[in-house]
Amino acid sequence: MKTVFYKKTTNLFFLLIISKVVAFNAVTISGSIVDQTGNPLPGANVLLIDTPYGGVASTVGTYSVTLPTNIVSDNNINIRASFIGYRSVTDSVIFVGEKEIVVNFILPQDVLGMDAVVVTGLGGVEEKKKLGVLIESVKPEAAQKSGETNLVTALRGNVPGLEIRKTSGDAGTNAYFRIRGTGTISGGHEPLIIIDGSPINSSTRTVGGDESVQSPRNRSEASSRTSDINIDDIESIEVLKGAAASAIYGSRASNGVILITTKSGKTGKMQITYKTQYGISGINKKYPLQNWFGQGAGGDTITNSIFSWGRPLNTVGAPWHDPNREIDKTFDHIASISGLGQAREQSLIASGGSDKTTFYLSFGRAYERSHWINWDQYKDLVKTTYGHTPNRESPSDYNRYTIRLKGSHLLHKNLTLSSSVSYVRVNTNNIARAHTTDGIGRGLLSTPPDFNLLPYLNPQTQYHRSSTNESPQVPQGPHSWNNPYWVLFEMMQKQELNRSYGNIKIDYKPISWATLSYNFGADYSFDKRLDVLPIGTYRDGGLGRMFRNLNNSLEWDANFIITLDGSSVIGRPTKLTMGHNLNSRSSNTIKNLGSEQIVPNYFQMENFSSQIITEYISLINTESVFAQITHDLLDEIYLTAALRQDGSSTFGPADRKHLFKKLSGAWDFTKRFTIPFVNYGKIRAAYGEAGEQPEVYSIYSGYVSDNIGYFENKVSLGKAGVYGGVLGYVSDSRLGNQAIRPERRTENELGMDLELLSGRVGLNLTKYKAISDDVIFTMDVAPSTGSDTYTANGAVIENKGTELSINGIIVDKKGFKWSSRFIYASNDNILVEMNGITKEAAQFLDPSNIPIDQLSKFTFVAPGHPIGEFRGYSWARFGYGIIATDRDESGNTIYVNIDSVYAGSWEKNDVYIQRDGKPDVNWQTSDGESGGYLWSGYSPNPDWTGSFYNELKISNNISISSLIEVSSGGHVVNYTKNKLNEVGTHSETQDRYHELFDDPSWEGYQEGLSTGWGKGLFSRFLNNGSKAIGPGSDTEIKYSESFFTSVMGTATDIINNIESASYIKLREFSFAYSVNPNKLKNYGLVGLDIRLSMRDLVTISSYTGWDPETNMMQNRISGEDYFNQPQTWGANLALHFRW
Repeated sequence: MKTVFYKKTTNLFFLLIISKVVAFNAVTISGSIVDQTGNPLPGANVLLIDTPYGGVASTVGTYSVTLPTNIVSDNNINIRASFIGYRSVTDSVIFVGEKEIVVNFILPQDVLGMDAVVVTGLGGVEEKKKLGVLIESVKPEAAQKSGETNLVTALRGNVPGLEIRKTSGDAGTNAYFRIRGTGTISGGHEPLIIIDGSPINSSTRTVGGDESVQSPRNRSEASSRTSDINIDDIESIEVLKGAAASAIYGSRASNGVILITTKSGKTGKMQITYKTQYGISGINKKYPLQNWFGQGAGGDTITNSIFSWGRPLNTVGAPWHDPNREIDKTFDHIASISGLGQAREQSLIASGGSDKTTFYLSFGRAYERSHWINWDQYKDLVKTTYGHTPNRESPSDYNRYTIRLKGSHLLHKNLTLSSSVSYVRVNTNNIARAHTTDGIGRGLLSTPPDFNLLPYLNPQTQYHRSSTNESPQVPQGPHSWNNPYWVLFEMMQKQELNRSYGNIKIDYKPISWATLSYNFGADYSFDKRLDVLPIGTYRDGGLGRMFRNLNNSLEWDANFIITLDGSSVIGRPTKLTMGHNLNSRSSNTIKNLGSEQIVPNYFQMENFSSQIITEYISLINTESVFAQITHDLLDEIYLTAALRQDGSSTFGPADRKHLFKKLSGAWDFTKRFTIPFVNYGKIRAAYGEAGEQPEVYSIYSGYVSDNIGYFENKVSLGKAGVYGGVLGYVSDSRLGNQAIRPERRTENELGMDLELLSGRVGLNLTKYKAISDDVIFTMDVAPSTGSDTYTANGAVIENKGTELSINGIIVDKKGFKWSSRFIYASNDNILVEMNGITKEAAQFLDPSNIPIDQLSKFTFVAPGHPIGEFRGYSWARFGYGIIATDRDESGNTIYVNIDSVYAGSWEKNDVYIQRDGKPDVNWQTSDGESGGYLWSGYSPNPDWTGSFYNELKISNNISISSLIEVSSGGHVVNYTKNKLNEVGTHSETQDRYHELFDDPSWEGYQEGLSTGWGKGLFSRFLNNGSKAIGPGSDTEIKYSESFFTSVMGTATDIINNIESASYIKLREFSFAYSVNPNKLKNYGLVGLDIRLSMRDLVTISSYTGWDPETNMMQNRISGEDYFNQPQTWGANLALHFRW
């Protein structure tokens, strides 16, 4: 013990001596960093070139760097100041013995950011002005202003061509995002995400629901793995959009790449930052429901009916309202179950370093509770809960803890070791969502307005109570849907995630012109899910069901890279990068499904009569070699070429390795020509190839048991697949493909970058065309193969579009600056070929001979159609060669070729109206087949998206910004409206016909007034500009119960409820104030920033559902709304303290 104490005190003594010596032989370089109008640039970086010393400007734009005198005593040293959005400036320092040196910097505006050094992939960095491709850089501050926890949703409206749709306003929810359209059918569409040089898992796992329906549409809300990233830890974000930019990542980069560099410690005094943030949120729209008619059918009150086709209610606002009669009580179900959500976030960051070692350490916690009420709020709504304890008290919340440690150490003057590690723990409570009858939306919107959902437990029995079973006598129900409060407090969908990811990197510079680096990264997660439908829940006869899902996933990635600088070797501005990559992704999932719960409120597998356990494993290994060369000609032409060869276990053995190429060039023509008003101009062109790997094990034909597959009609092994007491196995329904190849996206890109009007305006214009070949999809095969389907390369998809960014400095004066940014992006998408059938050939083929693939309930792909075009039920419409069924004046059945009979008077999707005034729901095709699905001509893909950003900086300490986002074109299938029209709760059914309107004995009867209610032409219900054409187009009809259930319901026509998804949103508004540092000195602070930010405060849209920015399929194809969760507005107040 004494020896240890002696060593520690000795070490401490020497450290003190060394610190004194360093302090005595030190020089301080300080000064200010301002823009051309004298405004300080807080956060600007200062670096002494070829040394580890540097610093950051304070809130008033001053900096100070202290370093040993021996660094500057022998020769001059260069010092560079840089800041995002400004050109860097380098100055030289001549040391003549003084202890303090003052160097002031004035940075000119760089409206295009061409002077910035951006990460280009696999450890490469390059000046943006030398790039022949478009790489978008996003300031982390832009993401922080949003107040969002998920990095992806925080980027909305900031990158042209990056389409992002948040799934809902629930806590910790995920988002659908893609770059430059969709170029795949069965593969993922999300870009590859790289953190500090290593790929990470960014997917959204949706689990639970009915295991016989393997579709995300009937699952609970789920958090995305992109939300595991603490935005406060991010230093820079680069988006590689085209295949030319992402080609260096080969067979995983066809959807683009998002490169994230995290913050590092800097040499100098330790800096500490603490952020605390509090926010609220709420539903951003009132859903259109009727409250004039009560529960029942046929115009009568019927208890436990699923319909709201009962008697007229004497309520305020109804045309027949009579204040002298008893007022019928109605209930605002949405207002009572939804309130204000809450969000809290804290982060503590410490960073610093010496001349050899730097460190960065952060702790973060983020908590969100959605707008759905909690148990305490529910207790305020009811007289008593009879001592009941719910299965959960907070139905929708998200809790995330993060720790990140990053550091570097100079082992030798030419050898550096750096490393980072992050730990993430996530706990969530989620809610059963869209499409499933178990979900909250079905019961919330379908319950009649005169039924009180409170309490959700029957007071006498404490059994689940709903409008479809008000007084259940047995625990099981039954119910036609769940009481939404039951969904909140008794059903359980939980997640517990533990995750760690990071990397370790060695950089070695054996000689001045060569650098060797080795980077090893890993991402491990253990994800536990629980999905409980307790006894009394609608599904499975109310018998109860529990689903557990355990998933372990690991990805590791190793890169060995050699970089050679030709300027030192051959005297040419050439750089060569070569490397080798190994990547492995493994996953193990165990699913345990328990059915028929025995004892209520006891949720262990042994308490279920039936248990089914299944296990899934996957392993993908990839090996790659790559090389990239850059060369500058005349300091005005910049060329880049690259090759990457990938070999993967997912590729067929017949063709195991595949090559991906890129070539790009840029010409700074303003170095050769002088053009009025143009300060800088660059033309760029690029060609690139990137891929998408096949699904794991696509090359194999396997076998399945009755536990994990479906026998269908393939074979009969006896009951439950057992023959002779032995569990049987049969061939998998999917036939393996030994020749399967990666999908390949080939992209051509042409663009121009201009800086105009003395650097006040910057413009980026890009045109691209991408062809995705060898696109993988599933096709049917002959039963003689022993399988049903076959996965193969056989489709071609085209995406082409335009992207435009305009940045401008409107006003730039001392103490006031106004800057703006406008971005625009368009994309046209079409499936060019599928299974050998081209889009041209498909026009002349019988529909039965055209290959087709279904992505979700109403979204399909086929040659000649955009990916995800809607296809579904329809009335007899013009433009499809339909033969309508009708009656003549004598009442005889006739068949009408409507396109021919009414030639010249119709447009496609106009509706044929029969003689009785209603559309035909029993039409036939031209060959006499009964009518089915029709292609609608509408898709979820927007025609163009854009945003308009403005920022005002006042008196150096006030910043006001706003972001308006626009999406034009694209559509949503409002299938919720079909169902609500059917059950009678949608506001469209409010103007209905009831027999009492014509009954003189009814209290509300008024001759000439009530006798006209609920009657009119069918054309009043038509949307999207469709016209009513036919013998009954001017015939008055009654908007009766049978009209809405048989004509306007779920099985007759969806095209009429395909609505525009266009919107204009005030996406963000932010007000920030920086307190004068002089006022903080007494508190030991060097800075305090206060920011109030709001999101989605205003939405302008014609969409009649919750929100046009909705997504039933969560992180997959968008465009369907079937009881989706609502979106929300939000407001956040954040305080940033700096020491």
